[in-house]
Amino acid sequence: MSEPPFLYLDDAGYRSEPLRWAYALGACYNLYHEYPVDLPVDPETAGRRFRGQRDRAEGWLRRDWSIEDRAGLVAAMGWLGRDGHRRDHRALVRRYCALPGRGWHEREAMLAEHAREGNEAAQAQLWRMGAVGRDLLGCRAANFLAFDAARAAQLARNGYVLGFLSLDEVRAYLFDLAREVSASFASWQDYGRDFVVGRAFWAGAHEAEPWDPLMRRLDTEIDSPWRRILFGFPEDETSRGVTSADTRDGPCWTLETAPVAARADA
Repeated sequence: MSEPPFLYLDDAGYRSEPLRWAYALGACYNLYHEYPVDLPVDPETAGRRFRGQRDRAEGWLRRDWSIEDRAGLVAAMGWLGRDGHRRDHRALVRRYCALPGRGWHEREAMLAEHAREGNEAAQAQLWRMGAVGRDLLGCRAANFLAFDAARAAQLARNGYVLGFLSLDEVRAYLFDLAREVSASFASWQDYGRDFVVGRAFWAGAHEAEPWDPLMRRLDTEIDSPWRRILFGFPEDETSRGVTSADTRDGPCWTLETAPVAARADA
């Protein structure tokens, strides 16, 4: 795998520090796909370099998400904002943890039989069940938010590159996403660990490579946004009202827990 630059340093896209921070949420996923991991360059000033980004964005959306237009992009971003994979993964962990001993062994035996017959879905479920049993990667206490958040940030980035989304739409979506991430994790490292466990559950296999080297790069390289940008959303940006879940007009990240408003008489 080649090693692309961590940052495009063009000033045109950096409208605010919170937006830079929100874009950095996608750094782990962008690095894996050999994208620059920070903001896209401005199409009006980037010239030839921007055309390469546009081609990559278009191909990735079509190949991995079957997205070819704004409507498809908004639908995918809305799904990540409402549910993603985190809800199913949290429910799965709870369900397996609640299984009594006999129920556990019966479920495990059934999945193992289907897995031996070449059923890939059963193989993945068997791995997830074993992972919960061993608490692999700390999955029992995992938030499972980071994998959805990283993909959402990349969708927003590519939607902007392709002209499917305005900068205002990207900002509104990513600000709500960033608010939830900031309230859910204590550091970039905490967020990165949750990304790895979420990606592993999605794949139904713990693929240590290339995630461990990528996380080390994000933690140690001087140009990594995870070293250049302080984790946590600025307090003055968190006072905005919770966005409606209605996604007909544009992408929406639905906050799972609304921030507690300050008491007027406090």
